[in-house]
Amino acid sequence: MFLAALSERVEAFTEAFINFETNSRNSGGYTLAELLVLMGVIAALLGTGVPAFLSYLPSFRLSSAARQVAADLQLARMRAIAQNVSYTVTFDVSTESYTFGSDSRNLPDLFPGITITAASDATFTSRGTASAVAIELSNGAGQKFVCVKVMGRVNIQDSSCT
Repeated sequence: MFLAALSERVEAFTEAFINFETNSRNSGGYTLAELLVLMGVIAALLGTGVPAFLSYLPSFRLSSAARQVAADLQLARMRAIAQNVSYTVTFDVSTESYTFGSDSRNLPDLFPGITITAASDATFTSRGTASAVAIELSNGAGQKFVCVKVMGRVNIQDSSCT
């Protein structure tokens, strides 16, 4: 008798579970309450994440601009060595741009808010040596210096070139 009652209950539970699964969730989609909760979570994450990201954006731009200038100076040095000629990178502080060979970069177009200051142009010889130059890049977040050493080494520093 006990086993028969238990068997009936298991059968009833199994049938109810199968009917619940097929009727309630196979209709597809999400309820309005689930969607509203999801939108609330996304809004909270965006509300805290976007302002934090925007506060770091000027320093990212400054670092990216310094890396771009340093990479172009290294490219000019490699071209001077490869072509066995002197190669000059000319800085125009009035337009905040620079040219090397047939290539030119306009920093305000690439990195808005960045200003460039260079005391002189960088000239690389066919042996890879260079005229020592300090290029200062700045914006509201701070300043970076791209330094060209006499031996032709190009590096980026947070303080003045030494």
